[in-house]
Amino acid sequence: MHAYRRVLFMLISSSKGTLTVNSPIELRKVIGGVILSILWVCTFLFIKPTLIIDWVGDNSVTTNFKLVVVLIGLLVIVFYHIFYRSSGETTKLSLTATLTILWLSLIIFYPFKDPTNDAGGAVGFFALIGGLAVCVLWVRFFSDELIVAS
Repeated sequence: MHAYRRVLFMLISSSKGTLTVNSPIELRKVIGGVILSILWVCTFLFIKPTLIIDWVGDNSVTTNFKLVVVLIGLLVIVFYHIFYRSSGETTKLSLTATLTILWLSLIIFYPFKDPTNDAGGAVGFFALIGGLAVCVLWVRFFSDELIVAS
């Protein structure tokens, strides 16, 4: 009976007499966050770490180009989630999807077994902790007790 009332609550008749679904979960924000996070992961994969920005022109003040692009991309993702107006549940869902993509890309693309990589064990440990966080966040969204209200 509860599901029947929930469906009736979500169906609202418009001025033209047709039924539309009033869902506060905005799919556009979630898809936008996913696209931005995939582009951010691509900056790690496709920009060479040897590229630099020479601020003065004589190689005295240089900055790693990949670092600058990664920081700008991170700021874009954070400001996108802050300034895109939507419900709190939509923002949480979008951030959870973004975190999931970032965690999966870490698991897939990080060289854990590289013999020259001394930080492989520490990154592996924190990747496991991050995976636990991703699981806990998705359990929250898949639980039956979560009710989205407008």
